[in-house]
Amino acid sequence: MAALTYNEIDTHVREKYIPTLMDQFYYSTPLMAQLMSKSKVTFNSGAKVDIPVLYGDLPNGWYSGLDTFNIDTVETTTLAKFDWKQLYVDVTIDGTTLLKVEGDEKILSIVATKMENAAKTFSRAFSQALYASQGAKAIIPITTALATSGTYGEIVKGTYDWWQGNVNSTGGAFDMDMLQSMYGDCSDGAIQPDLIVTTQDIYDKIWLRVQPQQRGNLDNSPGLANVGFTGIQFNNATIVVDNYCNSGYIYVLNTDFWKMVVHSKRNFSWTDKKVPLNQDAYVRQALWAGLLACSAPRWNGYISSVT
Repeated sequence: MAALTYNEIDTHVREKYIPTLMDQFYYSTPLMAQLMSKSKVTFNSGAKVDIPVLYGDLPNGWYSGLDTFNIDTVETTTLAKFDWKQLYVDVTIDGTTLLKVEGDEKILSIVATKMENAAKTFSRAFSQALYASQGAKAIIPITTALATSGTYGEIVKGTYDWWQGNVNSTGGAFDMDMLQSMYGDCSDGAIQPDLIVTTQDIYDKIWLRVQPQQRGNLDNSPGLANVGFTGIQFNNATIVVDNYCNSGYIYVLNTDFWKMVVHSKRNFSWTDKKVPLNQDAYVRQALWAGLLACSAPRWNGYISSVT
């Protein structure tokens, strides 16, 4: 029986492993899992991604009798503009390795191991970029989105306070008042944070201070519970651990105002046949392009330097 051809391997990867890779990636972090559960992962294309931003009120006022209304045109929305960010993972199997194995099952076992590694690599690279800058080519980290200065989405934060997040860089020894204060700063009536992300160390300190009924309670975030996360209930939010979260940080997020946009032509697309001119190898890449954007930094925040 002839060994699997490269085309047959490609077909197997596209039909079996790419869908699994996608599931693992989009549910790999608490933030992405929460966005998936709220249908906040969308697909788009084009030169840039435009995110509508609401920042002002329409003309309004109390009136009586024959008072006239203000019908002036008032700008209340704008667009934040973001560039696509591209990520790849290389999957190469040298010809010698393929020669040493006999049978389709063994070949596919090697491919399966490579694809499992690819899924972990994608998740790790994305998670690292969420919390710390990985350079201009990578997605914009949460700290930049919520900063009080700089430019985000081509809008200057220093010019518009509604485009600034809530930042407590003083931190200090953790206490619940610190967390409650930031939660309040990120709230406006019914608009309240729903996801709090921190480190295992800080999570453990919170665990010791909350009531037993709050521990392991994900009633606020059933979407997280469905994919295996656990957490602590706090007001209308769920506190969770992300192992890639910066040391000493607590992120207080309202995911109603976050969106992941994926390019419709780069949702883990598997490259076509590539044959090196001077090597014997099976060479392919899985490609992803997208971005993570916040449309209302003022209802999100973070605390740093927490001990």
